[in-house]
Amino acid sequence: MRRAAVCTGFLCLALAGGAFAATHAKRQLWGAIAYHSSTGVYGFAVDLKTKREAEAEAVRQCGADCDVIKTFRNACGAIAEHARHFAWDSGASREIAERKAITKCGGKDCRVVVWACTAEK
Repeated sequence: MRRAAVCTGFLCLALAGGAFAATHAKRQLWGAIAYHSSTGVYGFAVDLKTKREAEAEAVRQCGADCDVIKTFRNACGAIAEHARHFAWDSGASREIAERKAITKCGGKDCRVVVWACTAEK
């Protein structure tokens, strides 16, 4: 009888742990950055439920001639530029995304022109 009570207790703990994890799971939030390389105009969106919504909002803010440059989920994105060259990347934090974009752009002469982060990252 005692064994059954212990097993039932472990079962209860396992079920309770699963319920806790389900209620505290990260939301899947999307972000996107749209950019017009000729004009430097940009638009961004964060904390949207779908990739499509994030991309549409970024383009809406930027304008019809802009392209979606970076889409990310539960993360950050950044664009760096230097003269006529630009690069982009994403990362777990703003600092990581910016550093990766600057490195891809060419290093110290590049500067971050736009960054965006979702609330869940």
